[in-house]
Amino acid sequence: VVQLCVGILYVWSVFKQPAIDFFGWEAGSVNLVASFMLFCFCFGNLIGGIIQDRIGPKPVCIMGICLFGGGILISSFLPASSPIVLFYLTYCLIAGLGSGFAYGAAISCLQKWLPHRRGLASGLAVSAFGFSTVIFSPVSSALLGVMTLPATLRTLAIVFLIVGLVACMFISLPDESYLKGLNLPAAATAARNLTLGQAIKTAPFWLLFLSIFFINGTWNMLTPLINGLGLERGLSASMAVLTVSLTGLTNAIGRLSMATISDKIGRGNALYILGVLMAVCALCLIFAPGYFYMVVVLVTAFAYGGPSAINPAFSTDFFGPKYSGSNYGVIMLALGFSSVFFNAISNSMYAATGAYTLTFIMGAVTAVISIVLTWIIVRFQKKLAA
Repeated sequence: VVQLCVGILYVWSVFKQPAIDFFGWEAGSVNLVASFMLFCFCFGNLIGGIIQDRIGPKPVCIMGICLFGGGILISSFLPASSPIVLFYLTYCLIAGLGSGFAYGAAISCLQKWLPHRRGLASGLAVSAFGFSTVIFSPVSSALLGVMTLPATLRTLAIVFLIVGLVACMFISLPDESYLKGLNLPAAATAARNLTLGQAIKTAPFWLLFLSIFFINGTWNMLTPLINGLGLERGLSASMAVLTVSLTGLTNAIGRLSMATISDKIGRGNALYILGVLMAVCALCLIFAPGYFYMVVVLVTAFAYGGPSAINPAFSTDFFGPKYSGSNYGVIMLALGFSSVFFNAISNSMYAATGAYTLTFIMGAVTAVISIVLTWIIVRFQKKLAA
């Protein structure tokens, strides 16, 4: 439930045009809202992860919900004459940090409940985050149809604060008797636990960082464009909104299914499949019209969702569960850097060419680079196992 609340991070394309209409901001500046919020979300993962490793997931989730709901609530009171930098501070910084706090704590907590099924644990945590788009895209669109943008944001913020804080009361870590009752093999309980200081000195840490940076390039560039580009490619307004909503469903399916499958076929093999899917989708996005565009966007969301769930488990495989909050918190910064970096380049290329062809070619290249990086990571994993 906490993840469902903070997953509205991915619904910005629904708010984009209403924000332009209400505040009068330029489209390029509004496009960056999603990137800046994602960047702050990643820093929230890091800060919240460090705190969570010390005091546990419940207080961190409470702090996350308060920051997230509070940031959106403050945003709803900004007057129409406000410069966009104030929205960056309230919606992107405060709410983004809060989303990261809750997200990272939930993943780490669930991995500790399912130490023998880390892929499944990560998939459960992050699929709910992705599924948020399925629920809140149509809800947000419906609210925007009957009330102003500020009233919509205010309504959602109040719901997130109430529902999220109630859900936080039920979050806890497993006790020793529960873990003993799982009857785990000795190999599963003897995993090494590297501190952040130890983990950052290893090559797999930075390879995972770079892999996340590149595999997310296509999706980060596509996210703010889904609605508007869908209209350009021939979708009706309702179908464009439905596309945004359904990305949450395929995103969630990718997160849960591929993370679970990675427990059986290996993290690397699952990431190879997703990297190839992402590269093919990126090339198809150059020309895909109408309903084919819709299908390609949904498959891209699936290919993006899988690594989001697999990589937390991959990180824990290498560095252990004890300090997973801070270790993966730093690795997750790659997602924020990826969003800002590739969106800035995408905006520049669009300004120069008037089309997104180069954007999606670059998306295909980044997917191929991630496949190569995964291959190198798997080589390290085999050496470690030996």
